Amino acid sequence: MKRKQHDSFPRFLMKLLCLMLAIVLAVLAGATALFRQVLGKLHYTQPTASFGTRLGAFVTNLGDKALPSADLIGGTGSGIVNLLLVGSDQRDAESARSDTMLLVTYHRKTGNITLTSFLRDMYLPIPGHGSNRINAAYYEGGTELLDETLKENFGLHIDGNLEVDFSSFSEIIDLLGGVEIELRADEAEEINSHTGWNNLTEGKQNLTGWEALIYARIRKLDDNGDFSRTSRQRKLLEALLDRYRSISWRELLKVMDALLPLISTDLNYGQLVLLAMEILPKLPGSEIASQRIPADGAFRDEKVDGMAVLVPDLQANRETLRKSLLG
Repeated sequence: MKRKQHDSFPRFLMKLLCLMLAIVLAVLAGATALFRQVLGKLHYTQPTASFGTRLGAFVTNLGDKALPSADLIGGTGSGIVNLLLVGSDQRDAESARSDTMLLVTYHRKTGNITLTSFLRDMYLPIPGHGSNRINAAYYEGGTELLDETLKENFGLHIDGNLEVDFSSFSEIIDLLGGVEIELRADEAEEINSHTGWNNLTEGKQNLTGWEALIYARIRKLDDNGDFSRTSRQRKLLEALLDRYRSISWRELLKVMDALLPLISTDLNYGQLVLLAMEILPKLPGSEIASQRIPADGAFRDEKVDGMAVLVPDLQANRETLRKSLLG
């Protein structure tokens, strides 16, 4: 009799462990199905390398299983993930040259994020296409040539690209209930002149999607032109990331449902799942820094073939990126 009681405990424990395993597997299956449903709304472009090659390299990068390359900022063993956000307004052909080039760098050890804008008027060598403004790289060869241009000129390794039509981005901001931005008096006046509402003033304002889009496009309020415009775009993205911290998972899924169809990416499903699993839990507590390239004092203004361009000091800007992204 005693032996039966003694034998029953392992059987009970085994049943309990099996039940717990079943629950865990059910949760994982549900999470996987949810990931597939959400990420399935993205537009996936065909990567140059095969699925297995790219996914294997990506996993190695996330695992830090090798020493980083001394020549590259990012890649295997570097401790960072570089994602390039390319924004354009698809309403006209000129904008297809890429209106916005924003590098989002995720620091794996700290969970922090660095946003780096690349000014579109930078004049530099584009592999196989001579020298031109950097946004011509996207026009000539899409994100693949743009990535190669950033690698050749600044030593950047790009892990993946996200292409967004910013003309549709306003609906996402409206889904979030707007975005809070500190406006200067002239910025408020400029936005009001486009909307006709005359409701914005200097100071912190909750902008609608349309107002935020106008804010991100402002170029001509001062002599800084594209410098100020890209600064506003970084501020807007920072504000959106801050807004994300305060929303529920249900609200986030609603936003993702509307946002993801606007995005094309050369990352595959497996890579996106790995990123989401690592980044999303850390994002609410992450710190966000921002910068632009070319950095102050690391470029000169010139006229080339009638174009007003910025000629960057490539070595100085490469060092700025190395220090800010790798520490």
